[in-house]
Amino acid sequence: MRSVRDLHDELSDRLAILCNLLDSQAGKSGIEENLRVVLRKLRMDLADLADLLNAQIPVDSKAPSRIFSIEIRSQISVVKANVPDLGETIDEGLSQLISEIVVELNFPQYFLNIENSSGVTIGELTRREREILKILPRGLTSKAMASELFLTEATIKSHISAIYRKFDVVNRTQAIAVALDNKLLAF
Repeated sequence: MRSVRDLHDELSDRLAILCNLLDSQAGKSGIEENLRVVLRKLRMDLADLADLLNAQIPVDSKAPSRIFSIEIRSQISVVKANVPDLGETIDEGLSQLISEIVVELNFPQYFLNIENSSGVTIGELTRREREILKILPRGLTSKAMASELFLTEATIKSHISAIYRKFDVVNRTQAIAVALDNKLLAF
């Protein structure tokens, strides 16, 4: 079973990779100075978020009441608000990198809003979706989940997609964070 610490580590590791890619893009010759400044600011925002994740990793076995602290959620909101809309003025590699950042931090706004995040009504899960949600933190592939639950891989993927849609998220880390925050999962 993955832990809250694993979720922090996973997101922090992905952010470190994105920071390195931003440095690479900002350092390219021929890039306009104003774009270079925007990319470096975004890199600093991502690095600040990674630092918060690393600093606030729970070290005891007692699970925190929230998967991410107020500071982490606030910093995710800052980064999301500051991701530049560069339109078609950039090369494909930079455009793809910006898209990756957006996807990685695409937590729903209700999750980032501290005042009422756990009181939000999320879509009702079916029995099978709840069953799949419970094994999602184990990090199994869809194929392994299908084997364990005696379902097809396509059925598992369909249920996972339904969970993502109901939670308004785009990846497993986000789905697990929302489920923990709404007490649908516990470590």
